[in-house]
Amino acid sequence: MDKVAAAGRRKGRIVQGGAAARWLLAACMALAATAAAGTPDPAAPVAAPGTSCPQRDGDTSRPRVGLALGGGGARGVAHLGVLRKLEELGVPVDCIAGTSMGSLVGGLYAAGVPLEEMEQLVLEADWKQLFDDSIPRRERSYRRKQDDREGLATLGLGVGARGVRLAPGVLQGERILSLFQRKTLHVAAVRDFNRLPIPFRAVATDLNTGQPVELGAGSLAQAMRASMSLPGIFQPVRIDGRVLIDGGIAEQVPIDTVRRMGADVVVAVDVGTPLMELDSDASVLQVVSQLTGMLTVGNTRDSTSRLREGDVLVVPGLGEDVATGDFAKAAEALRIGREAAEAAAAQLAALPRWQAAPPAVPEAEAPARIDYVRLENGSRYDDQVLAAILDIPTGQALDADHLERATLRAYNEGTFASVTYEVERNADGLTGVVVRAREKPQGPNYLQAGFRTVTDFSGTNETSLRLAVLRSPATAYGAEARALVGVGSDPELQGEYYHPFDPQARWYLYGRAGARRTTVPVFERGNRLASYEAKVASALLSLGRTFGRYGAAEVGVERSVGEAQVEVGDPALPDVDVDAGSWYAQLAVDRLDSLYFPREGHWSRLTYRRSAGWLGGDARFQEAGLDVLAAMPFGRHAVQGSLAYHATLSGELPLHLRHRLGGRGRLAGFHYNELAGEHYAVLMAGYSYQLASFFRRSAVAGATLEYGNAWERRGDMRLGDGIWNGSLYLGFDSAMGPMLFGYGRREGGEAVLFLEIGKPF
Repeated sequence: MDKVAAAGRRKGRIVQGGAAARWLLAACMALAATAAAGTPDPAAPVAAPGTSCPQRDGDTSRPRVGLALGGGGARGVAHLGVLRKLEELGVPVDCIAGTSMGSLVGGLYAAGVPLEEMEQLVLEADWKQLFDDSIPRRERSYRRKQDDREGLATLGLGVGARGVRLAPGVLQGERILSLFQRKTLHVAAVRDFNRLPIPFRAVATDLNTGQPVELGAGSLAQAMRASMSLPGIFQPVRIDGRVLIDGGIAEQVPIDTVRRMGADVVVAVDVGTPLMELDSDASVLQVVSQLTGMLTVGNTRDSTSRLREGDVLVVPGLGEDVATGDFAKAAEALRIGREAAEAAAAQLAALPRWQAAPPAVPEAEAPARIDYVRLENGSRYDDQVLAAILDIPTGQALDADHLERATLRAYNEGTFASVTYEVERNADGLTGVVVRAREKPQGPNYLQAGFRTVTDFSGTNETSLRLAVLRSPATAYGAEARALVGVGSDPELQGEYYHPFDPQARWYLYGRAGARRTTVPVFERGNRLASYEAKVASALLSLGRTFGRYGAAEVGVERSVGEAQVEVGDPALPDVDVDAGSWYAQLAVDRLDSLYFPREGHWSRLTYRRSAGWLGGDARFQEAGLDVLAAMPFGRHAVQGSLAYHATLSGELPLHLRHRLGGRGRLAGFHYNELAGEHYAVLMAGYSYQLASFFRRSAVAGATLEYGNAWERRGDMRLGDGIWNGSLYLGFDSAMGPMLFGYGRREGGEAVLFLEIGKPF
């Protein structure tokens, strides 16, 4: 038997992606020991053994050629080089079986996607984006955008009667699945994989038995996605009652599968990661990785040992040049695959050839019209709510881009484990879209956290931690309830409730009540007089109307009571009572791509607040405010501009409502909260450069130029009384809020260094 093997062994270091993935597989890899010798358990009805690999040219006199493509993440791009060589030599491929990345390459090829298109896909795809299930912030619902302003991040943990529950995977793989669905849309109505242009099997592993599962029917996209469900990375896929994970655990190179399909001759391509060469001082992670790698290598060795005379094994020499997660090295993997195929040219040339012209690849059908949408709703949401979130119109042409945005929009509500779609044709010839939505198993109660620390390296230090439990949804119409506790510089207790009145969440009721302790600086004629410790309890109730995903109008009432005592300053200063009742109106539009480091979009808010004697309280006041922020990108460059103007029109603001300035965008040459007043105005011009982007979150370097001030009396507000400020900063838009280090300087030469982690609460 002729074999080509160009793989080398690696010295004792973990190659990025491959070892990490194997480490995360540790809990599941023990299944492989039994699975390697196990009997496949087909997940759906398939053709009888030996009948799924007919000669595609009808020449029954020649041997049937089957292709077995192994798993290996980014290393699997090398499969394309082997396919290219087979086409050049005129070697027919009568059937294909694929595992993990091999199922992606094999499934697309079996569906009739040309090699040129597949090569373009792997070379030009934004792999970082494909592994990111989020959608641009500006496309999220207005409710989800407000989460940013709360400074809370959902941790992926659920709490309930059974304690704390972890998410089953880091990623659901929604965007990757959407890519599969897009590329196989022309065969979406084909439910039997024997009826594809090339008969195909995707190999997965049953999580509960460790057995290999040969997927030969159903959704081709879903089968490919199941085959590459790395445990701990991607959430497992449920198909026909089975919970499926990466097929490489049970059958890394599916030689036996393609043989059972009826192949007489097998071309097998092994792109698996070889074992490392470790020393006695290897780390625990390295040892665990090595042990789990042994299991994968073991089942590969077992499979390849059953190759027969005339079969060909191609092992591209990827070595440590391309790791499992190195999708940025797709071009290199493709080149190495071509080199391996060239090295095996003599063995490949000995295989059967087309006796006639290869069968024509069916042309992709024009997008069909969507006649109906069918929901398989496995969530607590009412069907009407899910339909409104998806917003898939009928009577229009099937648009893969629109379907992808629809499913991702639903997924980004934060309560779904998966939202997928399939295209089907019913008995009447109508084309429908079937949407399957499944809620997160750790829900509906989710842990959230927010962290905030600020220092100017000269005595100003504030640190706060918030923990919350969010129940979502609390009702079938999508209501949400949250309980929150904060500790540190600004301790607080808070509860809130959000209740939409219609499936589209256009009208809603919002209520919040809580108590908080905070420090409020007091100034007189620009001089800091004292700092007060304010303890305030408040309750708010509002009625709102959203405008699509981009804005909302709100009218509400608020009642606050409390007291403030001198914390720093003359102890003879009087205590201040807080006793206020007011109503307010607000109109806001939010289309920013990032709340903290915007590169594109705009945000604006117009507010009006007035005391109301009928609500109780002694304070009498009215205030108005306007905030505007806009950003525009130019490649990696972006410019920002903002205006903030708030004024007390009459009376005197309660102490806890006074405005505080200081920090980037709010007069960066001043310490945080160094300025305070009933009135303020700030004009800002900014510039930022995107250093890098991680899952739609940017690392930036930037600068601001600001002009403004804060005043106690409205009559003191004059254009010429503003103070010039400038800043330079480095920042990262993390999931927990901004991380910012900068230098600010103000008119007169005073400067400040500042470090900020998290959003102000």
